[in-house]
Amino acid sequence: MTNRNLSGDMMMDIRRLVNQFRNAIDVAKDAGEFDKDFAFYKFPRGCCGDTCDLLAQFLLENGIRTYYFCGTYRDGSFENVQSHAWLLTDNQTILDITGDQFKDNPHFLNYDKSVYVGVEDDFHRLFEVEDRDVHENFGLDALGSMCQPRLNGLYRKIIKYI
Repeated sequence: MTNRNLSGDMMMDIRRLVNQFRNAIDVAKDAGEFDKDFAFYKFPRGCCGDTCDLLAQFLLENGIRTYYFCGTYRDGSFENVQSHAWLLTDNQTILDITGDQFKDNPHFLNYDKSVYVGVEDDFHRLFEVEDRDVHENFGLDALGSMCQPRLNGLYRKIIKYI
């Protein structure tokens, strides 16, 4: 990862695009677009990985490179292990549009931000990220053939609302 500084205008553009994408997901969900998907019907709960891939595609189409981060929370008990995924920009800015799935859980600080664009905060520090859980995003077409058709279909449904 490079440590390239993103200009203030670029960060405003990223913030606008990220909010625009989350809003489109919410509208698509309300319109019933995800009712038949095995996971996305529960958005944002349990959808952070897929959502990162979808948002990364949208940002890539707008000239913004991101990295996929997946962290694991462990409190020492076997039953309380939780993963969470988000994107990171070249300047280490976190882009997370599914943090609100934790709003009812005190273990995760009742985190209720549906869109977070910023530096690492207490919530994201809860998750341990290993090098193997980080990779640059190259778009949906670069993903394996098992998930690619489903994610491309979800992406088309979301983009209709932007």
